[in-house]
Amino acid sequence: MTQRFQYLNEQKNCLRLTHQLLDQADVDGLLRCLNRHLQHSPLPFPCSILLDNPRQGPMLYQLQQDNVSPLDDEMLLQNGPLRIVEATQSTLHLSQDEYQQRYPALFQQTTEQPFNDALIIPILNHRRLLGYCELRRADAGRFDADDEAYAELVGESLGVALEHLQARLSLGLEQNQLCEERDDFHVLVNVTNAVITERSVESLVEKIAHEIHCYFGINAISVCLPDTDPSLLNLYNAFFTQPGKAQRSHKRIAAEHSICLSVLESGEIQLCELDEQDPRAHNETQLFGFWPAATQQLCLIPIKFAGQVLGVLKLAQADSGCFKGSRLQLLAQIAERTAIAVDNARAYQEINRLKDNLVRENHYLSEQVESLSHQQFDEIIGASRSIKDVLKQVEIVARTDCSVLLLGETGTGKEVFARAIHRLSPRSSKRMIKMNCAAMPAGLMESDLFGHEKGAFTGASKERMGRFEMAHHSSLFLDEVGDMPLELQPKLLRVLQEQEFERVGGNRLINVDVRLIAATNRDLQKMVVDKEFRSDLFYRLNVFPIRLPALSERRDDIPHLAKFFVSRACQHMGRNIDSIPAPVLRRLQELDWPGNIRELQNVIERAVLLSSGHALQLPPELEEDDSAEREFLKVNSRPVLTATTRNHDEDDEYQRIVSVLQETNGIVAGPRGAAHKLGLKRTTLLSRMKRLGIDKDAVLE
Repeated sequence: MTQRFQYLNEQKNCLRLTHQLLDQADVDGLLRCLNRHLQHSPLPFPCSILLDNPRQGPMLYQLQQDNVSPLDDEMLLQNGPLRIVEATQSTLHLSQDEYQQRYPALFQQTTEQPFNDALIIPILNHRRLLGYCELRRADAGRFDADDEAYAELVGESLGVALEHLQARLSLGLEQNQLCEERDDFHVLVNVTNAVITERSVESLVEKIAHEIHCYFGINAISVCLPDTDPSLLNLYNAFFTQPGKAQRSHKRIAAEHSICLSVLESGEIQLCELDEQDPRAHNETQLFGFWPAATQQLCLIPIKFAGQVLGVLKLAQADSGCFKGSRLQLLAQIAERTAIAVDNARAYQEINRLKDNLVRENHYLSEQVESLSHQQFDEIIGASRSIKDVLKQVEIVARTDCSVLLLGETGTGKEVFARAIHRLSPRSSKRMIKMNCAAMPAGLMESDLFGHEKGAFTGASKERMGRFEMAHHSSLFLDEVGDMPLELQPKLLRVLQEQEFERVGGNRLINVDVRLIAATNRDLQKMVVDKEFRSDLFYRLNVFPIRLPALSERRDDIPHLAKFFVSRACQHMGRNIDSIPAPVLRRLQELDWPGNIRELQNVIERAVLLSSGHALQLPPELEEDDSAEREFLKVNSRPVLTATTRNHDEDDEYQRIVSVLQETNGIVAGPRGAAHKLGLKRTTLLSRMKRLGIDKDAVLE
């Protein structure tokens, strides 16, 4: 009866122990609870537990002065009693000498106080070994069969508690993992939503940096992207020196001294320490400035898209745990989404650039088509000696790349000869780009010639390619180059000498291969003397000057030009004029043509419009103008009227006409003539000069 009561009491104690062990949240608490229970049991000896985790390996837990001391030396524990207990699944009873002889290394590592006997009990659950429980007694006694039986009951309680604890910990780990995955998925969704609609790299970096800072607590976020210049990199920084507020910056840095270069080349994640004295720290002055430290821990993650490294996500100023394990994997996934956004932003910028180029090219092409429809002639017409000499010069210089300066009066066809030079040059496969310096406002000329960067000035909402870039591997025709502002001439000189320039608001050198053809109707040499034109630019333009003859110097070509203009005007106006009378041709050859070929073209078009038959008839006012002029020339010896023969109004008119004639050096017609300055027709001015008795030769003496 006594034995039965003792057995039931032991069962009751083990059941109580089981309940106590089931309430423990971890192995440490379980070991403390077990040792407290054993102190009031038939086996009041210290106990240690070895757990065999298939994924993490064996772990020995010992209680030393109420502190749990784990031992995770896998090799040491694998060579201990574990394998014998696993094989036999039965209690192992060893004396101190036997223990020391069998497992000397483990004995030395785990024995702080000598013991006399040791009992190693397997911890089983459904015949699966979870580990073992080890009891050591330091007194002179030894464990008997009853002790072993009670120890086995304790082992069964441990098995149930450990199975329950492992299941609970496993569920907790799974729950934590699910929560982390949920949070990771949430931050990935936020990053994706934040960047999917962004079209500029600056705003893209700002939003990515905000999400990374809020989720990971990382304070220094940068995105490094290659520049169009292979020797440079674009570094976009977002430093959170204050909670929720980023200090943003963008700068170009030298690629060879950048810490990101190796990641761009290898495409692999790198974790490194950067010393302030390191040459690569030269580009990280802001990082060391905001967070002074001897070294900085950096994480460099490649931004890859379709197997191509687009840039680097550079992170610093964070807990070291952010750059390990699942945190690092999540940052890599954020970099993947950043790569998609960066590729989209670059594609959008490229589309905008191509779109702007297409718009500008269409604009310039429309200008050229319009100019072709109103040009003086589609090809150079004429057989006079002067025009043949010019064509020889054009043929000589066209095959070269040297600059050409076309000189001549307004209306002599400088643009036509420029197109001829380009058409005969090796660059003829690309269209010639042209610009009229006189027609372009001075404030916009630099931007139009060299382009500008986004934000260079008010209204510069996007970058723009200049005409020099558009003329790469082609020819650039600068008409009326003498009207170029003096402050812009040094920049033009530099691009002609070095074949490189910078856009307005930019600091990146752009190399071009452009052949320049310039034209002017002004006396550049006189302008150089008057300090209105730079002498060095004049000498650079004047490499091969070609002077185009005025129409008055090639009167033999007037019949050919007239026939060409008549034919083309008839096509445009739907008229049918098949002959030009000899008197008309002779009359055309007798005129001065101060407006040169352009004036001849306009006169022919007016004559075609007014002709009633199949023969060309000159406008009546042209005949009147000419007869009035001949009559005026016959009476050029008539004395000038005195003040007594004129009334007050006539005297004022007389003085005004004489003053303008002196200013224009006696030129009556043309854009620089007296009639133009007075706002009169040439015929009206000649009639008034005749009436007032004004002789232009006498006025100039």
